[in-house]
Amino acid sequence: MKSRIDNITNIPDIGRTSRRSEADINTMVDTYINNIGTSSTTPSAGFQTILEFFELVQDVITVRQDSDDVPADKRLLVLSHDPPEEIDTEAITFFLQSRTPGQWSRGSIGNARVKEVTSHVRSIQQHPEHLGEKLVTMGRVYDNHVAFNIYARNDHTALKRVLWLENVMDSFRWYFRVHGISIVIEEGVGDKEQVKIGEILLTKYPMSYFVRTEDTYQFGSQELKTIELNVNVSTN
Repeated sequence: MKSRIDNITNIPDIGRTSRRSEADINTMVDTYINNIGTSSTTPSAGFQTILEFFELVQDVITVRQDSDDVPADKRLLVLSHDPPEEIDTEAITFFLQSRTPGQWSRGSIGNARVKEVTSHVRSIQQHPEHLGEKLVTMGRVYDNHVAFNIYARNDHTALKRVLWLENVMDSFRWYFRVHGISIVIEEGVGDKEQVKIGEILLTKYPMSYFVRTEDTYQFGSQELKTIELNVNVSTN
């Protein structure tokens, strides 16, 4: 199976294919999925954590800048620390604002919500390497609130970059889903700020996204009856 990195040059940029038909776009996406050896309905278990989400975001930013033929010396700085220590061009920083166990509604509006406070069985299948053994996949869902800060030399450039990033995140929603990130929702753009990095005065726009991820692990079990489903949940 090829990795997503091996196929990064083959990731279709939906935001740059407006003249293609829906059928053509679907074919491009299906070809990518076939190349990495996964399924659009069965996300890769290797790309579901919040750290891997940040890697996927860096992937799609790279793909879009490739599509736009951005020269190497004009490319965005994409950083995991905020604020950037220095900046020659524009920058996007990202970090985790908050993280809680995944929550679901129990029914109608106003009812208590259920938190997934412990890992639960996601699948049980025949072990591919150990005959007579089961391979058990456990998973736990998390609700993450992620911050992106946009830095640029002036207000207009910063605003254009905010709109650019919105388009990138929306265009590659399928890519996040294929790699196991099922929900990526923009929560909003915050107030513009003026900040000083070194001797340079920059415009900063904060953006926030809700991202649902799942941490998984696997183990082998010789006796299916020894696998217990832990159904501990808590309610607000």
